[in-house]
Amino acid sequence: MSKNQMPSGDLLRGHDEALKGNAPGPGIGARLLARMRAGHFDELLAVGASGPSGSALAAHEARLTSVREREAIARSLRGAVRDSRAHVSPLSSRVPLHLGNISAAEDLIDAVTLRLHSPRPVDARGMARLRRLLSDGCGPLYRFGRGDLRGRLGAALAAL
Repeated sequence: MSKNQMPSGDLLRGHDEALKGNAPGPGIGARLLARMRAGHFDELLAVGASGPSGSALAAHEARLTSVREREAIARSLRGAVRDSRAHVSPLSSRVPLHLGNISAAEDLIDAVTLRLHSPRPVDARGMARLRRLLSDGCGPLYRFGRGDLRGRLGAALAAL
């Protein structure tokens, strides 16, 4: 299944909850918009915005705090550490990693991944900050990027 496809269970969640008498979740339109505008919603959530129940922003927030998303972000961070240790610079279309920044922040990356794997709930603000860090090719995680990787990881960890 590609990143852009939604599992069918997610499509029916609001309907199933309505049948049980619970308040329905965001509708399919809100969940579709949340997928299409994920980057924009990450920016909003990273600074503390929240959306009304049933909105596309609320749908994005729910997806960000899901176990599936937590595991995906932890896997990406561990992969960056693994590649930096191996000094991997694959010939691919991927933006090359900043090996020095990653090596210097390994302890924080470990702390973040441990927090993502813990059973405690996470806050969408911290998850949005991590997603932005991973997706910003001009950020401190990547070779020619700017910024303070340790600072951004610490801020995301505090917000989790």
